[in-house]
Amino acid sequence: MVKLGPFITEEEGRTVLESIKELPRFSHGNLELHKRYARRSKRITMELSVQVRHFGADEKPQAAYTLDVSSSGARPGGLRKPLKLNTVVEVLCGKGTAPFRVVWTGVPGAPTQDQVGVECLAPEANIWELDGSQQSREEQTSREIDVARAVQNRLLPQDKPFLKTLDNAAMCIPARGIGGDYYDFFDLGPKEVGFVLADISGKGVAAALLMANLQANLRSDRGASQWDLRRVLESANRHFYEHTDGNRYATIFFGCYNDATRKLSYVNCGHNPPLLLREGPSVERLEATATVLGLFPDWVCSVAEVQLAPGDVLGIYSDGITEAINEHKDEFGEARLLEILRSSRDLRASEIVRKAGKLVKQFSRREQADDLTLLVAKAYRPSAGESAP
Repeated sequence: MVKLGPFITEEEGRTVLESIKELPRFSHGNLELHKRYARRSKRITMELSVQVRHFGADEKPQAAYTLDVSSSGARPGGLRKPLKLNTVVEVLCGKGTAPFRVVWTGVPGAPTQDQVGVECLAPEANIWELDGSQQSREEQTSREIDVARAVQNRLLPQDKPFLKTLDNAAMCIPARGIGGDYYDFFDLGPKEVGFVLADISGKGVAAALLMANLQANLRSDRGASQWDLRRVLESANRHFYEHTDGNRYATIFFGCYNDATRKLSYVNCGHNPPLLLREGPSVERLEATATVLGLFPDWVCSVAEVQLAPGDVLGIYSDGITEAINEHKDEFGEARLLEILRSSRDLRASEIVRKAGKLVKQFSRREQADDLTLLVAKAYRPSAGESAP
């Protein structure tokens, strides 16, 4: 099944269908075009003058106009500069403004090439001034948070690539329902997997939207492997620097693991050093190999490499875990996290993650001050008879 987006015309769909039929493997198949009507707000044909720019960017917005609008999105046209799929943009209409996510882009060379479909991440802003039921400010805020939370939950990976020699799992618990922490798994091809953990400066909706932009930029380089980690992160830094305010930045750990060689190549961009527990009491910290993303136009990094042995446990975490505070103003700290990893090393990665999250929450017993994110990777011990999940 090929998903073409909610705004594609039937003519464009049939053009794509015919191009697919030219491929040998599909030439004799029974291919059909179906338009699925999901639960969407009714679209209204309405031409409004709007301005579009990347969310949080200090840039001149480009002028555009709407072809149709709804309470949950719109289809702007007349864009001079193309927008990337999944990019978060700010749309200004009259005195109203709201964040939107690009969910469809027009087909190059077609009448829709200067158009995009955008989903509103804060529909209660109602910048089109469409009639709707009256809501209190508290109800509007709650609805906006619910929408943003749903969007952010969809951004987190729903599954993970299969590995024979490494078990991995992760959790992310935002402090305010939504937040700026982010983790992801990348299938980089046969026997190679990438995993990312990032922390955007700030909290709440603004940090969540910047996180979405960072994820979209990283995912646009799906074909990356350990050999072009520099290029991928240089591109991410450039995008973050150009499209965010000067005081916004992200720390990020990006690792590429080879299932055949058990080697982990990584770049640590100003993030907390991940903890690598070896057999016995030995602990290695994967220190920074570059500065944070987004603060400087000229950015360089080095790629480090480490060998994982059977039984090793790697913990990658955000500072919300180690800086969690209890009623006595004591921090949870690295030592407690190390003890959890060490005492749980015989458990599966998913069980280690659940245990750590539970103990951090029990320790603080108060309103969560920061996002809690942890990714655990555990190398299998073949002699112990462990099998991949």
